[in-house]
Amino acid sequence: MYLVAHATAQQQGGRSHQCDAHEITAAPNGTTAFAVLDGIGSAPAIRAWTRRAAGRLAHAALYDRSAEHGLRRVYDQYADAGPEFTDTGDELGAAALVALLVPGQPLELAWCGDVRAYAIRDNQAERLTHDHNKRRVQLDRGKTPREYDRNLLTSYLGSDETDDEVRRERGHPAIETTTVEPGKLRLVLATDGAYEPLADLGHHLLAYLDGYPAQGRGGLHQERRPLLVCRQTAAARRQRHRPGRRPRPLTRGSTHSVGQLKYGDRCE
Repeated sequence: MYLVAHATAQQQGGRSHQCDAHEITAAPNGTTAFAVLDGIGSAPAIRAWTRRAAGRLAHAALYDRSAEHGLRRVYDQYADAGPEFTDTGDELGAAALVALLVPGQPLELAWCGDVRAYAIRDNQAERLTHDHNKRRVQLDRGKTPREYDRNLLTSYLGSDETDDEVRRERGHPAIETTTVEPGKLRLVLATDGAYEPLADLGHHLLAYLDGYPAQGRGGLHQERRPLLVCRQTAAARRQRHRPGRRPRPLTRGSTHSVGQLKYGDRCE
């Protein structure tokens, strides 16, 4: 019996709406998909769009039994449908990451945007993803990023740009993937509203997530961040990069989401 426990934390801060979203879905054989999205902007339409997209992404990855295929399928569906806009003319979109856990197989990750994944194993933490934002592009080109380049997304769900188009303009594909060998590990998925403010203060997000996922409430609770913590047992089982647009400063009042999965333990 495989145990997949997860805990989530969200904070709306000074934003008008919580536009981060997550979705977890599992098959009877223990295969589990976990999606985290960070909606671009703050409005009811963005919140609703991001929540729907999170569900579509998690279910697509589970159905396809592939994080990459699931994300590419949903990405292409939004691209083929054409851009959607809010009443104020803002284009709908989100940074997105999906993880697929298949018992006995490598953990799969696929992403577009700057939602991050970290693996914690044997008291060691490893960052698994590379941000899709202008800060990364500048660093890859040997240039010094400006203060708000981290807030300018260079790829996101809802865009109609292809891998080749994004790679040609920004040096990375629209969608990236990676795998992690199976075993006992904790997977941490976090939006920029979680990891950036802590980095600004010289803190590391993972220092707040000691112990079992449900116990991760301790450190975050001290920061007065509201939490939603769940456990699941499976049997046998931001602003997109647009020239000329002013970036939105990131503050501690921005929304954030943190998700944890602990994978590979045996149920007793």
